[in-house]
Amino acid sequence: MAGSIQRIDRRGRPWRARYRVAGVERSKTFHRRDDAERWLRAELVKVDRGMWHDPAAGGETYRHWSEHWLGNLRGVKDKTRNGYKSLLDSRVLPVFGDVELRSITHDQVQRWVTAMSAEGLSASRIRQARQVLKASLEVAVIGGKIARNPVAGVKIDPDRPRVQRFLDASQVARLVAAAEEHQPGAGLVVLLLAYSGLRWGELVALRASSIDVARRRVTVSVSATETAGKGIVTGRPKNHRLRALVLPRLVIEPLAAHLATVEPGGLVFTTPKGRHAGGELRGAAFRAQVWRPAVASAGLDPDLRLHDMRHTAASLMISAGASVKAVQVALGHSTALITLNTYTHLFDEDLEALADALDARFGDTVAAPAGHTRTRGTRQQPAPVG
Repeated sequence: MAGSIQRIDRRGRPWRARYRVAGVERSKTFHRRDDAERWLRAELVKVDRGMWHDPAAGGETYRHWSEHWLGNLRGVKDKTRNGYKSLLDSRVLPVFGDVELRSITHDQVQRWVTAMSAEGLSASRIRQARQVLKASLEVAVIGGKIARNPVAGVKIDPDRPRVQRFLDASQVARLVAAAEEHQPGAGLVVLLLAYSGLRWGELVALRASSIDVARRRVTVSVSATETAGKGIVTGRPKNHRLRALVLPRLVIEPLAAHLATVEPGGLVFTTPKGRHAGGELRGAAFRAQVWRPAVASAGLDPDLRLHDMRHTAASLMISAGASVKAVQVALGHSTALITLNTYTHLFDEDLEALADALDARFGDTVAAPAGHTRTRGTRQQPAPVG
């Protein structure tokens, strides 16, 4: 494909370069012929390499484009789609909604990310918002709306590692009692979280039909998510993984007594009062009305989160002798490597105990090297917490 340059009767910009692509002629005028030739060569190279895009494209607003993108997503769960919608409404559209696609720049996106960080938003949440913007604009690139994705290369400051908090059995007992004092039935919620490894959303969506009291089993097949505008929506658990838990008797016995008050197939736990009475538990309300007051009453760390009950469950399981694989299944991690990376410090004591056991069992079968005397040490036990 070739273009042409010609002199035209135009004061100030007498040189016009033009070429035809996709059935449409493109042209531009210049002060000097050299500039016209340089521009024409660059445009023709883009066309030859498949890098050309229509400069007139991308005039629609990001708000309009995001609606098109979200409405045409395929192969995603409703829970995921609702999560994208929530991020768009709360984080992306207030900044980019009225901006034309072609006008969104890398610098604008970087400033947006920096502002969210200064606001105190977690790196994880910022990363999610950035990914929604990036994914939607990537489709715009593929569709020829824009030449490149302005989100590419935008940096996010990493989160400072958050200290994992664990409760021991006696602390759990204090917290269960305090929660029950603040709201009848809340103690069982805390107890189940502490000894099962359920995520909050999984507990919220738990139904009586998923619990087999005789076998002490809980089938986890649904999770609930709170979304802006649509309330609570349910979907598959994280990683799309169904799993079965076996509960200890200290949990299944009070749970069985509670199930006697629940309708067959009904939600195991519901809100006791207010406009959502009888519906799914609300995380914000539970934290305000039960969790934080109970944590204070029990004399525990005020920074303790509901999610720390997952860490507590892992800690109690490992202390009871559970293997990495057993903890993985209970927590619903996609791989045992995630479990080990998250809780490797908790397994360290088991590894020391294993080394001590090998010494006790096989220490006398291998002669000590010359000049060395093998001693049998006693492993020092850590002091209990709380």
